[in-house]
Amino acid sequence: MIGLLTTLVAGCDVLAVIPANGIVRDLAKRLLLPYYNSVKQQEVIGLLPETDLMISVHSREIIPIDILDRVRLGGINVHPCLSEYKGTHPIERFVRDGKTRASVGVHRMIAEVDLGEVLSEVFVDIDRNVADTVAGVYNTLYPLYCFGLLDVLKRLQNE
Repeated sequence: MIGLLTTLVAGCDVLAVIPANGIVRDLAKRLLLPYYNSVKQQEVIGLLPETDLMISVHSREIIPIDILDRVRLGGINVHPCLSEYKGTHPIERFVRDGKTRASVGVHRMIAEVDLGEVLSEVFVDIDRNVADTVAGVYNTLYPLYCFGLLDVLKRLQNE
């Protein structure tokens, strides 16, 4: 939800939403935005030639490189704890490891998961009182999702 709302606030035209959950699907419905179950659906594939940028936030699917290559600027992914916990369940691993220094990174999507060029990464110290729960860490990091995504969107507008 945070990625969709931030994208709209940035003034981007959203051509399609692939919701990660029912809350995002319901938001897309209320905003009268088209939504689909997968980036691999023919309706989505048909939108690619007119798409400038694909944005992924908590996606449940890996976007194939042949799809990313059809998008003018490719794709970016917003990922918590990118520098230390690439891949799935980064916050669960962060909490399990007892860490208190977290980050939100935005990187270019490439064929290898979470290994594209890092365009932005903001670090923050998580209060020990919330660093031991996944929800507490996410609630601390969500504002950084907005700032990182807005920063990258602003820079990419000039490409």
